[in-house]
Amino acid sequence: MALLLGVSFVAAACSSTPSSSKKPAASSSVKGVFYELYQSCPSNPFWAAVNNGGRAAAADLGVTLKIEDPLKCTGEIAAENSLLTTIINSHPAGIAVSVVSPTALSANIQRARSLHIPIVAYNSLPHDNNYTVNPVEAYVGQPNYVAGQDLGKKAASLFGLHAGETVMVADQCYINVTCTDRWEGIKSVLPGITVNVLNLDYNVPTSAGIVKSYLETHGDPAAVFALGSAGEQAVVEAAQDLHKTPSQIKMVGFDDDAVTNTYMTDGWVKLTDDQQPYLQGFDALVNLYTAVRYQAHPIDMSTGPVFIKHDSSDIAKGYFKPSVVTNTGI
Repeated sequence: MALLLGVSFVAAACSSTPSSSKKPAASSSVKGVFYELYQSCPSNPFWAAVNNGGRAAAADLGVTLKIEDPLKCTGEIAAENSLLTTIINSHPAGIAVSVVSPTALSANIQRARSLHIPIVAYNSLPHDNNYTVNPVEAYVGQPNYVAGQDLGKKAASLFGLHAGETVMVADQCYINVTCTDRWEGIKSVLPGITVNVLNLDYNVPTSAGIVKSYLETHGDPAAVFALGSAGEQAVVEAAQDLHKTPSQIKMVGFDDDAVTNTYMTDGWVKLTDDQQPYLQGFDALVNLYTAVRYQAHPIDMSTGPVFIKHDSSDIAKGYFKPSVVTNTGI
């Protein structure tokens, strides 16, 4: 049932206005509050799409969903864990949580399971997760290590990368396993190629300064891997400050949010790995709902990777339309 709900809504999501704003909430026999807990900047366009998906699922299913973000760009995993403690203490109907550390959330995840609170991971889960340590019941999202491997292979083919060259990674969330898994996956498929990782953050001007200094010192790398839109912004601003053009920066990225969409249209991003964030928020709640209402065990649901290039075939599919990307992050 979860898959049917997730797929059936995608067609509706491609309109310029989310369907949840057009109809009243359905009536549901499931009581209590569901939570989706993430960590990032509230202004991050990627998470806007994830959260829109969660809200649409709540409207369709007729349940109450609270979306919480404890970090506000600070990168403090402890804040996420503290809020998770508070949520568990409220005995919610179910929890979806972005697991951004191999161990930091472990005790709380185990406690939720001991209290029979359904808990699933969405968006982020450590590569080769130890389910004894983090016993989430399912994962909804993109396997980031595998996505990094796939993007690395595609970039190697696209740019003709070979041993002896150097590539640069713009990592805007280096304390988060989401980004670490991505670049480690990339590195694993580029033998003989030097991979320089720049530790950035969501403060774009500061990060752009770091990238600018790198480019001034090392010159243009054979390829740039930006691990999200904040990394892309830092690279583009640094390149523009150095009077470089899109043809001089061979960049690939992650996600297809409004920022990435613009950079692909302008030629800065040549290829992006889309993890379909809207479905992460939507399907995570569907998983929890079916667990509560039908006692169905939550299931892993992969939302990517899906690779998008700025070419005629992808434009024909509906990518690169601002209203679609803004509302759904397709």
